[in-house]
Amino acid sequence: MTDRERFLRVMHYQPVDNVPLHTVGPWPDTLERWYHEGLPRGMDVHDYLGVTPLTMRNISGNPNPYPPFEERVLEEHDDAVIATDSWGRTVHLFKSHTSMPEWLDFPVKSPEDLRRVIDEHYSSEHLEARFGPAWEAQVRQAGETGDLLLIDGGQFYWTLRSLAGVEYASYLFYDAPELVDTLMERYVEFTLEGIRRAAELVHIDLIGFGEDIGFKTGPLISPAMFREFILPRYRRVMDAAHAVGTTLTWYDSDGDLRQLLPDLLDVGINGIAPCEVAANMDPVALRQTFGRDLRMIGGVDKRLVAEGRAAIDAEMARLQPVIDDGGFLPAIDHSVPADISFADYCYFIEQLQRALDRNR
Repeated sequence: MTDRERFLRVMHYQPVDNVPLHTVGPWPDTLERWYHEGLPRGMDVHDYLGVTPLTMRNISGNPNPYPPFEERVLEEHDDAVIATDSWGRTVHLFKSHTSMPEWLDFPVKSPEDLRRVIDEHYSSEHLEARFGPAWEAQVRQAGETGDLLLIDGGQFYWTLRSLAGVEYASYLFYDAPELVDTLMERYVEFTLEGIRRAAELVHIDLIGFGEDIGFKTGPLISPAMFREFILPRYRRVMDAAHAVGTTLTWYDSDGDLRQLLPDLLDVGINGIAPCEVAANMDPVALRQTFGRDLRMIGGVDKRLVAEGRAAIDAEMARLQPVIDDGGFLPAIDHSVPADISFADYCYFIEQLQRALDRNR
């Protein structure tokens, strides 16, 4: 049985010889710490540990602004760079430590800006260019690997907030709803075309959504606005997915999604990641509330992994019933921060593998 087959069987609550191992990446700061604690420099930590994580291939076209904005370095200092990125944002990038960039400016600061960006970077005339001449061959090649195949189902909120920032994106839903609607309609044209084209070449395993639509205590957009602007597009995407035999999703968002989960399930979005425990996305509680309708990826509290062996043992014991029940692929709930030691990460992978192998 391949890891792809194992993943699909786990998500359909079918028996497997063992649950596949899903891992997330360490920060550069984390790797630097681990190099001083025993990991050979430049070596992949999972190769060192002798484990093979689940592999997945994204067969989407280009969902980002097209053509991209010009990337330019505006200032460079010993510890930071200020630059314009491919989204047209001005960002403060830190050299000395791993961090999200500091967003200094966005290309959309008015409805007129949004109209211009839609016309110049989300034109329907660019639809063909978003796939490119090599796309079909790359999809066929991906289909021959035996890896999981995922295609973009939507980054609707992500796209608007990336162009305007969280604060001004919130105003745009009120101040320029017709333009927001146009942007999201252009985006859904791309996603539906991608599903149609890919399904003619390969079987699509997963519809992927990359929204980052939540913060610690709830969604960044009101449920009412979500239902008006975004949910109808999700429904169209999932209807298209079901028409070609794809029923599983990988909905990627940090934060607390609990207010949105009933609506997501209603349109067929049934798998979420990374289940950030600090934001009340605990797999045990979610399984109790939503039952087997909801599949989950992630959900291992990274803060507890950093506390050492006793905390790791307790966390894995707490999650074991959900692992055994199925529909759940446990992993650290996002990336691996630098407060996790190399020894504790090695122990975590050992205990995670033991928890997954109980299904043999």
